[in-house]
Formats: sequence, structure tokens, C-alpha cells
Amino acid sequence: MRRSSHTVFVLCCAAMACSDPSTAVRSANQPGQLASAPHASVGGVALSVTGSGHVVRDLGAGPELTTFSYSAIRRADGATSGQFQYDFRALNLVVHGTVTCVTAAGNVAWVGGVIDRLRSDDPADQALVGTDIWWRVTDNGQGAGDDADLTTSLLFTIAGSPITAASWCADQPTRGVQRPIVSGNIQVRTD
Repeated sequence: MRRSSHTVFVLCCAAMACSDPSTAVRSANQPGQLASAPHASVGGVALSVTGSGHVVRDLGAGPELTTFSYSAIRRADGATSGQFQYDFRALNLVVHGTVTCVTAAGNVAWVGGVIDRLRSDDPADQALVGTDIWWRVTDNGQGAGDDADLTTSLLFTIAGSPITAASWCADQPTRGVQRPIVSGNIQVRTD
């Protein structure tokens, strides 16, 4: 029996979000407080979070390769822009979207957006278009001797969940298992 990739995608994301309930805590910031606003640089960019690479996860059916790329920019005036794309190779599912929020605390960033298109063999997956989606990343440096950068899988709004992309960025929770990227780079830059 062929399992819908939509169903598998939802189950994988839910498993990731719920795999360690002890991680569902707030960051060191006070409730509702964003990370300290960085000073604006030339061009008015206050925060830039970029990344591309590969991550491997195993949810019980063997290793699965996911390829990702994103750019999230928050300007000094608070305007946010950017795009993201994740290719879940085992599911033959490509998720593309627009970044709607990004915040950071040190080398950790929270990015959120909305899915604007999908490529999938399963027509039911199109129901995810318009869904809020979010993730958290850790930039561990740029040198060969530095630890690998980390990322969570994509997490998204499900029925009964109060979390949205905007609340994810504002609250900066540590929910979601972070995995090392296999190749590539993540950069969190505040000016």
C-alpha cells in the first residue's frame, strides 16, 4: 500500500516536534521579548540568516537525505523578506515558500514563512500550500575546525496547535531536534 507523501511529511514533522518534550522551553529571553535588536548596517539589514546544504535524518525507515536552501533578511525597519526551498528526496517532495519572519539570539536563529508551492507525486500534498512553516538553526562558525552547523526539520501549523510562524520567531522556543548538516553552511549575521 502506498502511503501519501503528505501523510508521511506530516507524521515526520510531528515526530520531530514531539520527539523530546523537554525541549519545549523558551529561550533565555523574557516571554514575548525578541532578541536584542542589532544595529543596522549599510543597506539597512539588521539580521541575515542564510543556509544551504544537506541533512540526513532517520525516523526508523533508514537514512533520508534532505537538501535545503534559504535566505531570510530582516531590515532595520522590521520588514522581512526571503525564500526557502527544501527537497525531501525520499518523499519526492519539494517545498518552496516565502520567509515572513526571522529573529536571532547570538548564533541561533528562528525562521518562519508560508508555503507557496509544492512539487510532489501526490496531489493531496497541494493542501499544504498556504501553511505556516518554521525552523531553527545554529551557526557554529565558518572554519574547518568548527563543529557542524545545526538545523531542525521543518515544523508547521497543525490543527489544535497555537504555534504560527510569527509566534515561533517571537517566542524563540528550543523545540525540535537539531541535526548537524552533512555539507553546506549556515550563517547568522547581525550587524
